[in-house]
Amino acid sequence: MFKTIFVLIVLAFIIRILFIFQGGVSFHYDMARDAFEAREIWKDHNLKILGPSTSTPGLYHGVFYYYLIAPFYMLGQGDPRVVAIFLILINSLVVIPLVIMAKDIFKSKRWAYLAGALFVFSFEATQYAPWISNPAPAVLSVGLFFLSLYLWQKGKSYGLYLAVFLAAVSTQFQFFLSYLFILIPLFGMIFKIKTSLKTAGLSLLIAVLSLSSFLVAAIKFNTLGTIFLGFLNIGAAGPIDFRTQFAESILNYLNRFTEIFIFNFSPTNVFVGGILALAVLYAIRRERLLLFFLFSNLPIFIFGGHTNTYANVGLVVPAILAFTLFLRNIWKIDRKFVYIIIFLSLISNLVTISKVNPGGQVILVIPNDMNLKQELSLIDETYKIAAGEPFSINTLTLPLWTNTTWAYLYDWYGKSKYGYVPQFTGHNQIGLLGVNSLKKIDKPLTKTFLIIEPEEGIPPRFFNDELDTENSKTKLIKEITYGSIKLQVRSPNE
Repeated sequence: MFKTIFVLIVLAFIIRILFIFQGGVSFHYDMARDAFEAREIWKDHNLKILGPSTSTPGLYHGVFYYYLIAPFYMLGQGDPRVVAIFLILINSLVVIPLVIMAKDIFKSKRWAYLAGALFVFSFEATQYAPWISNPAPAVLSVGLFFLSLYLWQKGKSYGLYLAVFLAAVSTQFQFFLSYLFILIPLFGMIFKIKTSLKTAGLSLLIAVLSLSSFLVAAIKFNTLGTIFLGFLNIGAAGPIDFRTQFAESILNYLNRFTEIFIFNFSPTNVFVGGILALAVLYAIRRERLLLFFLFSNLPIFIFGGHTNTYANVGLVVPAILAFTLFLRNIWKIDRKFVYIIIFLSLISNLVTISKVNPGGQVILVIPNDMNLKQELSLIDETYKIAAGEPFSINTLTLPLWTNTTWAYLYDWYGKSKYGYVPQFTGHNQIGLLGVNSLKKIDKPLTKTFLIIEPEEGIPPRFFNDELDTENSKTKLIKEITYGSIKLQVRSPNE
């Protein structure tokens, strides 16, 4: 069994790494921000205690992610692709808890190996794998969390300790995964697991120690009040005239739920994936364990909802277990039909992987075209046009007036390949990450460029105002497109 698991891990790693060195790695503000933070840890020995900010004011993810990726930014001398390879390895290890649970649940190595193979070729899993963002490693930690609960149900008391620890680790990666702590006592009640006070007390101690970085950061930055207000914002109904209606909330949840089956088993056809989700639910209607795991993220949607695909992070494990049970039930009736379903699912995933993955992690990030392939090609073009001479750049970005992404890319890639970096003519970057990477100047140089990120998310008024401001300083010579990114070659107005 160990040899087969190892082969599945290697195969998963190979499939996920195929497009990395072609630039199939999404990289925009969030990734650049984290890269700068990680560099400060390994290069400047500036230790961090506060993680990335969440979308809820006052709340932050854990700091563990920075320390996880920092050594690999160091090994790669700042190359995000090295970090992506490390995250791919972490993602590939999800095979282990999946196959272990499948073997015990189905009492069959054959079905367990099929479950592992389904993960190997899962389009969704290949999207998460190289995603240089804090939720990505949670695919493994949540998968191990489910395994830990299963071990606890089987009478292994250490399963509870592991579940608490992995819930904390998952929360470090993505704050909304704190809902996993709610699942633990609920799981114990539903499956009537007896737990001593000593065991419960030790579990609580593990949780406190594993989450201590949050408390340290709150004390250090005196943000306990802000954090409290942040918690109050979770699930807030909002203005009564504009809050999300019940039907919209249900529809949002249904869309997120069916995405699990679409992106894992039928990424080329949404309708088929949705029907498959319903068929699988019917097949597991009496399997309380799989139902509990599969609907485990309901608390997110009860307390305010979540429209991002990564609200399902980690649910690939119960989805594959449920799909495998569905196939096993059909196997008893018609084996040929099982082969057809597996073949079609495999083709659907491989076609989508080959078509989508070269462009980065498109189901997880916005905007889609902000990937290393496009960005590094653009940077190469600026140096080619500059022909070794000094040049300047301005950028129109999301977030607005934040040059962090291009400051990092020029500082890492441009400087190492061409020996110098451009100067920056845009808004003042004081207080922003990357402020010291490119020198700020007031007047554009003879050779100057405007880099325009994809317009999605930038209010049209600000977008047009920024173009007008640039036009007042420089005139457009030509425009080159890299997907949705635009490089404008300009010259100063006389």
